[in-house]
Amino acid sequence: MPHALEVMRILLVEDDRFTGSALVDNLTAHQYLVDLATDGETGLQLVRELNYDLVMLDVMLPKLDGISVCQRLRAQGYESSILLLTAKDSSSDRVLGLDAGADDYVVKPFDLPELMARIRALLRRGRGISTSAIFWENICFDPVSTEVSCDGRSIHLTPKEYSLLELFLRHPKRIFSRSNILDRLWDMAESPGEETVSSHIYSVRQKLKAAGAIDPIETVHGLGYRLKTLCLPPESADAAPRQGQKKRSERQSNIARLAKTWEKFKPKFLSQVTTLENTVNFWIAGNLVPEQQQIAEQTAHKLVGSLGLLGWREGSHLARQIELLFQQEEIEETAQVQWAIDRIGALRQGIDRVDGTTPAEYSLPDAPLLSIVDDDLMLAEEIGREATIWGMRVQIATDPNGAREAIAATPPDIILLDLNFPDSPEDGLALLRELGQQFPQIPVLVFTVRESLSDRVEVVRLGGSAFLHKPLSTHQILQAVTETLSQTHRPPANRIMVVECDRAFLANLKQLLQPWGVEVIALENPQQFWEVLQTTRPDLLVVGGELPDFSSIDLCQVVRHDPQWKDLPILVVTERLDMTLMQEAFAAGANDSIEKSMSDPDLINRIISRLPKTRSPKTIASAN
Repeated sequence: MPHALEVMRILLVEDDRFTGSALVDNLTAHQYLVDLATDGETGLQLVRELNYDLVMLDVMLPKLDGISVCQRLRAQGYESSILLLTAKDSSSDRVLGLDAGADDYVVKPFDLPELMARIRALLRRGRGISTSAIFWENICFDPVSTEVSCDGRSIHLTPKEYSLLELFLRHPKRIFSRSNILDRLWDMAESPGEETVSSHIYSVRQKLKAAGAIDPIETVHGLGYRLKTLCLPPESADAAPRQGQKKRSERQSNIARLAKTWEKFKPKFLSQVTTLENTVNFWIAGNLVPEQQQIAEQTAHKLVGSLGLLGWREGSHLARQIELLFQQEEIEETAQVQWAIDRIGALRQGIDRVDGTTPAEYSLPDAPLLSIVDDDLMLAEEIGREATIWGMRVQIATDPNGAREAIAATPPDIILLDLNFPDSPEDGLALLRELGQQFPQIPVLVFTVRESLSDRVEVVRLGGSAFLHKPLSTHQILQAVTETLSQTHRPPANRIMVVECDRAFLANLKQLLQPWGVEVIALENPQQFWEVLQTTRPDLLVVGGELPDFSSIDLCQVVRHDPQWKDLPILVVTERLDMTLMQEAFAAGANDSIEKSMSDPDLINRIISRLPKTRSPKTIASAN
């Protein structure tokens, strides 16, 4: 007689209200019994008091982080499965989590179907439930006996070849890059090159072919490998339309559910974006303290998971970039200020304009493209990951020929070039010579272990912009890159004209706006107003409320009566909140008003928000 179905009990430790609620709803819908804890200490206590089949831990938790919870549980002999959920996706983070005792590690944003599959796998493993054999064409993969056969004939595979075949059979629709496969199947201590993956796949194919099997592994050019898709057998053809109809119905249901979820949590998401905006304002004013930076990092971390669960992967990626920025010990680079503002603004734009099913498109200024040409792929990818935090796009080539093709297809704004390519018949100097002839406008920074005087002289002769000697930290490398970019592309600064007789206010305004690369033209005597306006042609006009001879209302009206200045933004300065003066100013053509008693971050935000968007992203780089 079959056993009654036993309900699996799961503990979810997640401090983000949206992510926790969404996961609890999904797990409950799959017949799991779920308890939710919002901090690490509570989660640890619940595990001690109740029996769980699975513990799901967010890494960033209040009171006690997920890694520490995992370590303490394993130190106490806890044997049930532990799954870590986090937005941290580097190899070192994964190693840290697995070494702490986790059985699996899922990176936010994640697909719910994949997460549920991993949960089922961990629960099967925990209860000792063996899985059925997997069949693909005439290949039989038996996970119980760990045997692979073709038409009943056994095929000998090495442990790595067996694991490789299992990876594709268990994830039939997923494309795995060579780096993905390395991360899953090889220990960090082994650290082989990606060519090892190619050779193992070749070996699996040859052994299966020798046994009379069809090659099950498909190469997806430029992306990696996946399991080949089998055609539907004839008896299944009638079921395909019904299956398609079922999927469409499920998709429509999901869309409706997403629309309701967006409306419910949209105010919270916008509030979190406001927290990030306020943090940047304090950063600009030089008043950012570590506690505020930590809150901003945690806020961005929560948005990574929330937006990913809702299917807005672009927004989740933006939040991840912002989180990485605030994780840095030092975020003093002026060029990063506008980068952060652009991405936070894009988050607000996407969330605020949601149509009920998916977020609206958002726009970002074109980020500079950095081309990294280096045969050390791990180093290049490390620099590339860091470069995205600095507001850059990245393309990577591991040999001169690949670099030629990439640069010709998409010319970058700057190139970071190694000189040594052991597997190539030429070195980086030959490529540097070509680049100087074909793309003389693109600055090239040489980054190499070679340090002879002759190499340095040759780089100078060939037009290299800088010579960087390995090893250097990624921060030092990207600092040199941004400095070179700012010297090469130095756009005009924003310019504001301030008509105000309060000298203390003028001095404070100049100091506050200097980090933004904003030029402040001060005018105390309004008698010269028109001449200075015509000569300096500002991007923004700030007019004091109490002026001799002419009032702010007079100046607003004069500006608006001239067609060439009809679109010039105007801000009126007031000593205090004066509704009558504000109404008169708006009627005369002012766009906004600011009070002298405003806090510095609010004052900066009010002024910067009125500057032309087409120029403001570039002024920060020029101020570096």
